Amino acid sequence: MIKKIIKYLVDNQKNLRDFIAILLFKANIIPKEFQGRARSIYLTKKYDKEFKNLSLNYNNLGFHSLSPMPSENFLEKYYKDTYWQSRTDKDYPIRLRDIEHYKLLKKRFPDFDNSRKNILNFGAGHGGLSFFLHVAKHQVYNFEPGGIKEYFSERWESIEKIDDLNLKFDLIYGSHTLEHVQDIKKTLKILKNISHEKTIFFFEVPNCYSKNTLKVEPPHTYYFTRKFFKNAFSNCDYCKTFKNYTEQKDDVGEVIVFLSQSKINEKII
Repeated sequence: MIKKIIKYLVDNQKNLRDFIAILLFKANIIPKEFQGRARSIYLTKKYDKEFKNLSLNYNNLGFHSLSPMPSENFLEKYYKDTYWQSRTDKDYPIRLRDIEHYKLLKKRFPDFDNSRKNILNFGAGHGGLSFFLHVAKHQVYNFEPGGIKEYFSERWESIEKIDDLNLKFDLIYGSHTLEHVQDIKKTLKILKNISHEKTIFFFEVPNCYSKNTLKVEPPHTYYFTRKFFKNAFSNCDYCKTFKNYTEQKDDVGEVIVFLSQSKINEKII
């Protein structure tokens, strides 16, 4: 019995911690230094219920999306009130995924670092790949509505809006960001306007090919299959699934990695 109790506590420690934090927050007795974090956890639980009341619709372009789609104001409020406040990602700016992405970029494009390029990290979050590209002397633009630390005084820009950006990028990179957008076609149109004939696109998203296991995962708004990238881009020479950072031969991987020098197809935007 004791072993079972210990196992339960270990397996559910995050849920128990969140439960206690919310309980103390509601009772207004949580220490001041933890109030912001507890409030974000509390609000996340409330928002998640709204997300899970939505359904998923399949689009023949190769993705599922929330129905009805939450408004831009709702999503903006969600991220402002909860997302980064309840996470510690930005405290750890480099992770294994970023290292593997840089290795893959160099493998596919060995000469990439031979000349300075304009880089857009779309939804930069903790920074990740931006650090490797900055060290390689590229000009890095981090698009992150939630803000990103100014680690460097040169070749490191933080931008909150890209709609009116008057610049063409040589690499547009997004690690687990496309599944959070409010309008995928509008997003692709924006990315097309800031790309050129030889732009390299590099995206990683959760793999959602199986309808049997598909479910709403807040705050994801889109759920992609490899078919989406084949439809969205004129060239799809590298689009694989990965499991534990190992390339898979079919669709069984947990994530999809798309990396191609390509153009966005006009017909889908």
